[in-house]
Amino acid sequence: MRVYFVTGNSMKFNEAKSILSGHGVEVVQKKLDIDEVQDKDPAKVSRLKAKLAYNVLKEPLLVEDTGLCIESMNGYPGTLVKHFFSAMGPQGLVRYLDGKDRTADAVTVVSYCDSEGNVTSFEGRTSGRISETVKAGYDFAWDVIFVPNGYEKTYSELGMKEKNEISQRSKAVRKFAEWIKQ
Repeated sequence: MRVYFVTGNSMKFNEAKSILSGHGVEVVQKKLDIDEVQDKDPAKVSRLKAKLAYNVLKEPLLVEDTGLCIESMNGYPGTLVKHFFSAMGPQGLVRYLDGKDRTADAVTVVSYCDSEGNVTSFEGRTSGRISETVKAGYDFAWDVIFVPNGYEKTYSELGMKEKNEISQRSKAVRKFAEWIKQ
């Protein structure tokens, strides 16, 4: 099976491609300039993005949206994390959370749009916390500060291979892969 993954983010594409490679799904990156609704809810953003992308491509496709939902911030920044980080950076968020609950959920919603334009969504969630300092490692968004439950290292310290085994994106993409097999 061949499906387009609509994203301009090569890191997201490479993660999804790596995860799907063992599931018989050929994934092709497609960059589209589509409007994206601004909302903290990854499910809402992902579903709407899938419909907008389908209106352009008219081909089976995947989109995803990811949010970092911090408990002490009532679920913010959610999917607005990219804008949040461009304003304050990971160090700013770490400092902002001093003395506050650092509990957070990393949430990815992958939405698949079939050849008829029907959208089905799959959520992956990894609970964890925001670290007290920015950690070294590969630099992909907030991976430098997110520590998944059961680990003492951030995603960036774990490295891409280990992260892909436990991440919210891998959970959502694997749910899609299992569903599409049926």
